[in-house]
Amino acid sequence: MPCQLAWGRAAMKLFRLCTEQIRLHEPLPWNVRNEAGQLLLSQGYLLADAAQLAALVERGVYVDQEAFEATQRDTVRPEPAVLWADINQRVDTLLTQPLQHLRFAEGVGAVSDDIHKGLLQDPDAGMFEVVNQDHRSYAVSHAVQTAFVASLAAERFGLSATERQTLSNAAITMNLGMLTMQNTLNTQALPLTPQQRAVVNGHGAQSRAMLERAGVTDADWLRTVERHHVRTDDKGLPTDRSDLNQLACLVHHADVYLAKISARSYRPALPAHVAARELFVKCGGAQNPYATALIKEIGIYPPGSGVKLANGDTAVVVRRGEQAHMPHVQSLIAADGRPYPSALPRDTSLSPFKVVDAIPRGQVRLALRRKASLAQTAA
Repeated sequence: MPCQLAWGRAAMKLFRLCTEQIRLHEPLPWNVRNEAGQLLLSQGYLLADAAQLAALVERGVYVDQEAFEATQRDTVRPEPAVLWADINQRVDTLLTQPLQHLRFAEGVGAVSDDIHKGLLQDPDAGMFEVVNQDHRSYAVSHAVQTAFVASLAAERFGLSATERQTLSNAAITMNLGMLTMQNTLNTQALPLTPQQRAVVNGHGAQSRAMLERAGVTDADWLRTVERHHVRTDDKGLPTDRSDLNQLACLVHHADVYLAKISARSYRPALPAHVAARELFVKCGGAQNPYATALIKEIGIYPPGSGVKLANGDTAVVVRRGEQAHMPHVQSLIAADGRPYPSALPRDTSLSPFKVVDAIPRGQVRLALRRKASLAQTAA
């Protein structure tokens, strides 16, 4: 629901709040009112229920515009690298010790809120950092990546605030039932053993069971996790769509795409545009709305991916361009293999700097000052 100005009956200018402007589990920095200016929640009130927040926002909640703008001026946004490193660490703590958290579900919900805020704040910087965060656990970084990418694709489906949070919650916790083994499989060169195959095939149900033991009662969250692999043969949507879960489909396709661009001990990572093409073709092409939405949002050269330019430079994409084949890039390495002293912005609409190929993730050292590079190419 868009934010908008409204005049209440009180002698103050009221500003209508969006969901992302209210943080769960943190004291409200202002009084919250209805459209008529009547007080609903006092400054300092702690909202801890996502459903309550969604219901409030749908009815319409307002704050004094001057008070809102004052808190915005006082708020310092963390740099993307810091924000996403913090999110990864919080997810690590939650997933590795789910039963040790008395408020596990609320903790996951708080992380989902911050993922959505980071996405709204700067989706390109978010994609850059999410894809390239060097976290010690593949399973944890993959969970955060899936939550981000699924949420990005979901922008095309008009989900409610509650549905968006459920989607992110499910993506974060989808592999809870095979977390340790997922890290093992990431470096295992041999085929799966029968025991490992059984765990992989049953991890949706096992993850749901673990969530229930951790106190999760949200039926949509549990169902999405249990069914997040809508197909196990990588061939898109089933013929019978009567029992399809839209959120599960979004999680599934984000999961599959990210697995393709991640290296394994037994295979290299696919370049982003190859992974996108494979996903599109194998998952039903234009008949699959989930794969289509994901590819349109991410693009063929997403931020953080490496590319080769016509002049021989090796570059990194820092932002998507208005045209998918013309992203904003910065050259890191010259054609002769020498690294540039500092990253050089290149205009990919010009022939010498046209993108001619993509480079798999991990094969480009991202030795650039991320904050400066992202700011330099900001729209």
